[in-house]
Amino acid sequence: MALLWVALTLAMCARLVYLASYQRDFLLGQSKARVERQMVLPAKRGRVLDRHGQLLAMSKPVNDLWTTPKTLLMNESSIDQITSFLALDKKALVARLQKNQHRDFMYLARNVDDKLYANIKKANLESVYATQSYARFYPGGKASSQVVGIVDIDGRGIEGIEYLFDQVLAGQKGHAKYLINPFGETIESIERHEPGPGEDIQLTIDRTIQYHAYEALREGVKKTGAKNAHAVVVEVATGDIVAAAGYPSYDPQAALEKGKRAGMRSRVFTDLFEPGSTFKPLALAYVLDHQEIADDWSLQTSPGEYKLGRHVIRDVRDYGKISLEDVLVRSSNIGISKLLLASPSGFVPWVKQQYQVGQKHSRLFPGEPASTIVSKATLSDFELATLSFGYGLSVTPVQLAQMYMSIANGGWWQPVTLFKNVVPETKEVPRRVMKAETAEKIRNMLHKTTRAYGTARRARVAGVDVAGKTGTTHVLENGQYVTDRHIASFAGFAPLQNPRYVVVVTVEEPDHAYHFGAQAAAPIFSKIIFSSQFVDKEGQKKAVN
Repeated sequence: MALLWVALTLAMCARLVYLASYQRDFLLGQSKARVERQMVLPAKRGRVLDRHGQLLAMSKPVNDLWTTPKTLLMNESSIDQITSFLALDKKALVARLQKNQHRDFMYLARNVDDKLYANIKKANLESVYATQSYARFYPGGKASSQVVGIVDIDGRGIEGIEYLFDQVLAGQKGHAKYLINPFGETIESIERHEPGPGEDIQLTIDRTIQYHAYEALREGVKKTGAKNAHAVVVEVATGDIVAAAGYPSYDPQAALEKGKRAGMRSRVFTDLFEPGSTFKPLALAYVLDHQEIADDWSLQTSPGEYKLGRHVIRDVRDYGKISLEDVLVRSSNIGISKLLLASPSGFVPWVKQQYQVGQKHSRLFPGEPASTIVSKATLSDFELATLSFGYGLSVTPVQLAQMYMSIANGGWWQPVTLFKNVVPETKEVPRRVMKAETAEKIRNMLHKTTRAYGTARRARVAGVDVAGKTGTTHVLENGQYVTDRHIASFAGFAPLQNPRYVVVVTVEEPDHAYHFGAQAAAPIFSKIIFSSQFVDKEGQKKAVN
């Protein structure tokens, strides 16, 4: 028996020596795991600002409430009070606590405002703790939400600029280490690394013009019964996108709180459409740069139909004999088709090269596609004719606006940007894409489209000479054009003599009574230009705030 005790004593001593010598690191790690915990300290997210420094997105300190489930389960009074403060179902909370009682940490509520937190803190609830966090607020509201985007409950960007520049805005998280007792309660803080705030992103957006563009779209959709409408406004001198709006939009606060994600896509950047007759000025620019066209050029378009093999090109009505400017002023499909078909061979390469069609531009926005153009070794006359009035080409509203800038600025292709304080990955250099005299001729023709007998009379603005072109295309669905569904559009600029803004408006599927671009899109253009020229911006900024 004595020998047995000696043997057991020696075995225990050997085990202790083994654990102390060879398992020391493992045992220390296990000990720390049972008494040390680490908590992430959120960084304050950077702001999103408009071109004037007005807030579009900001973060504000709030509180996240948390607990150690097994300790709170032992405190009935704290459970009763916290369910009352947070308007929680007690049974549901207890079920959550029981499900997570093996954990040392569980959120009770996120983004608790100061007033509610003050009342909870005053109650001095046991086993209920608070950690400072940040909630995101969007002063630009629905008008800017599609561009700015939102963050999720954990502060990660999931849409728009918030997503594109998430790493820049997010900053650097910190952390805190602390000791807990066997009941999971915090007893001592042992280490703390403070978070580093995120950087601000300043956009070229003008919050006031953005607001007015949104309001003009809202009124237009309600009047025409359209599914949605979109507008982009670009400053000619700089290429700055000062507005990029869509209606219907979404409330960023409600989307953040309720998880609603409808209407979030900024279609001016992400959705391609066939520009229809708004492309005619570009086709005519090619003709004027590559053909000798006499000043007294004219064309007989009667009876309003032009046969090309098995196909027929039609005008809206029989215009009879038309002049060169009538091709745009009256929007003659026959006129632009015959002009292009007189010298068509270099047209598609010209569009691709001069306007970068088919190429990805510098990164502007998440999900922005490359423009497209019909690509075949040989195009029929009918395909070339329809291309001259905007079928077979697909662009976003932003890309079409960039094309129109070359008309407004005297014939130069120049980059567009959405950012004030972000250096582009590749720097585009302005280059000439059409002759200066061609650009001037097109500008004057587009001005006449807004006069007495032009198709764009509803685009006029009192006190400002404007220029632009209407467009109407059929909706393309499953490779087929739907005859009773349309996209109405308008592209133009103002003032005529020294253009400040290019504006592109698209209206998707308006009621049949408003299905032409002249009816649905041109009035929206007029309201946007009027607001950008005459409305007291300072007063509107206060109104938006």
